[in-house]
Amino acid sequence: MKPFYYFTLAIFIFTLASCSHYRGSFSTKSFIVSLEEVKDKYHFPNLQSFVLAESSDANQWLIIGGRTNGMHNFGGDNYEEKSFPIRNFNDTIWVYDYAQDKRYSYPVDRIKAPGSLLFKATNLQSFQDKNYLYLTGGYGENDSIPYENLFERYETYADIARIDVEGLISSIVNKASDEEVNQNIIYGYDEAARATGGELYKLDDYFYLAGGHVYKGMFSIKKDNTITPTSQEYLNSIHRFQLSESDNRLELTNHTKISDGFADDSTQFRRRDLPVTPSVYIDTHDKWEEGLAMYAGVFTSPDNKIKSVDPNGSWKWPIYIYKNGTYLIDSSFEQYANFYSAPSFVVVDSNTNTVYTTIIGGIGSENKDVFTNRISTITRTFNKNQSTYSTMAQPPIPSENFFGAEAFMVLHPKNRLEGATLDVFDITKLKRNEEIEIGVFCGGIESFVNNPGGYGKGKSQASNKIWKVKLRIN
Repeated sequence: MKPFYYFTLAIFIFTLASCSHYRGSFSTKSFIVSLEEVKDKYHFPNLQSFVLAESSDANQWLIIGGRTNGMHNFGGDNYEEKSFPIRNFNDTIWVYDYAQDKRYSYPVDRIKAPGSLLFKATNLQSFQDKNYLYLTGGYGENDSIPYENLFERYETYADIARIDVEGLISSIVNKASDEEVNQNIIYGYDEAARATGGELYKLDDYFYLAGGHVYKGMFSIKKDNTITPTSQEYLNSIHRFQLSESDNRLELTNHTKISDGFADDSTQFRRRDLPVTPSVYIDTHDKWEEGLAMYAGVFTSPDNKIKSVDPNGSWKWPIYIYKNGTYLIDSSFEQYANFYSAPSFVVVDSNTNTVYTTIIGGIGSENKDVFTNRISTITRTFNKNQSTYSTMAQPPIPSENFFGAEAFMVLHPKNRLEGATLDVFDITKLKRNEEIEIGVFCGGIESFVNNPGGYGKGKSQASNKIWKVKLRIN
């Protein structure tokens, strides 16, 4: 039986196995997540699968990479032109001023190599650490390679970049010289950074590249029934490493892999394009400790040997990653919705030791690979050495079209968990009917039907819409 219990008003009841570990109230909070389209913002660029970093006042957003079309098509002759045409790789670095609804641009072709290719890629991994934005990998097209050689023309990059966010924003807004623009960026290169469709986080001094795969070439069935060569290899692990600067270059060091060590057809780390979020858990001193959570994602192996999951399907068990490099695959919770990359946020209630992870829209509904406006909140309550789960069904995204897939979440700076370095909200002290701003999500794929099968009229497109997200305690 699926562990999803949906209630009209997003109210849930949760039975606790023991009360001895709790520091306050014995019933978990419930809340309602509400969304509202921001109607007075018109100039955010139409993009999906992009990277975004914020200025120190959060009013100016630096936007890099991604694509300007909607969902890719599937198979057929000339697939590369129909699904990943070079004209739809974002070739512009944007600065969007949210307060003034104004944007500034800078051509990627004026960025020095390897940024001239890296910054056009789609599905890069990124993490903003204060004023620095770190980028790794991504999938892109090198137009210097002959079009007939699709295997070499399309590839997953192993480049790393560190960007001075305030510096690059200022340079673009003030129309600085190309030399000044490029001075805000330094690069590195390492095979451990080669991935697309994963997520990048930093805990203490270590980066965690969670999920993803290495794809080379472009699948296409020609009219003579020949198939263009491709290669695909999942990371099947989390890459844990450090980055340092030496002689104006980034160096990747102390690289290890977190994995169950099983083969491709048996590992549960074979995941990409998934929600990866901050997570916290109760440590031995009864304090919150930061970690990461990998939810669902795709795809299981076509030769899958794991029971209870189908070949070429989605995953349903979360993987929790801890600072010491260990992990937990928790089969006590199964996820059947919102299993692709989508906006998300995490809140905690210290009175009941409960973590709430909310995923907004995207793809995946009742284990079907379709677009959805469903908003799900996964609750995890800690009791001694155990954790129990439930799911809150929130009101859906208020739209006939579908949003969330490959969008970006910009989170509000207030109501944060004290001492946390990652983005975690604290609702412990909030009272009934109290409402807070969570942030906004922007861009992504706007699908006109739940199963578009590609992009274009009546199917899907890259969105330029911005949605405000709020939370109200019941």
